Amino acid sequence: MLYRERADLAYEWDVFISYPRHGQVGTWVSNHFAPVLRECLDSVLPQQPRLFIDNGIETGVIWSDVLKQALLRSRLLVAVWTPPFFRSHWCMSEWESMLAREAFLAGGRPPRGLVYPVVYSDGNHFAQKAKQTQFRRDLTAFTYPYPGFRDSAAYLAFHDAMMAIAADIETHLQTVPPWQADWPIVEPAVEAPLPVALLEL
Repeated sequence: MLYRERADLAYEWDVFISYPRHGQVGTWVSNHFAPVLRECLDSVLPQQPRLFIDNGIETGVIWSDVLKQALLRSRLLVAVWTPPFFRSHWCMSEWESMLAREAFLAGGRPPRGLVYPVVYSDGNHFAQKAKQTQFRRDLTAFTYPYPGFRDSAAYLAFHDAMMAIAADIETHLQTVPPWQADWPIVEPAVEAPLPVALLEL
């Protein structure tokens, strides 16, 4: 069933952005990647895009439950790959949950899969399974976390790269299967503490 038909209404999110929350990559995702992806998707999707990113979680909610529910009801995982991604128990849980969904679908697995990786930095220290992934978008030339990046000449090339990513994602979304309540969720390997940013809210 085509994504454009919007018949699988149990999905709440088109894209779940999975990224390590600490350090420069978290700042880059919040300042540049997520807002530009939203703008670019808005120009190619038939309706307003719905992106889940965890910096919008409200104070007082159970963080892990919100993440699991959002992941369960997301069509596609956009994974921002950088060495800290593979050290994060939550990132690995999110990634492995989508891979488990692909395996759950078996012969009905979408031809393009349910994970769309973008590379933030240094593929030499990725997990072996990630190194073997043939398709991924390289954004290492545009990983300036600072707000001033938006005013640089490089931002035009970044925008072009993001438009190409949006076009890819639009194609991926058309192949996503109807939602199922029993999608698998892989629990984090250990109980991970709340990010400092959330503790300080």
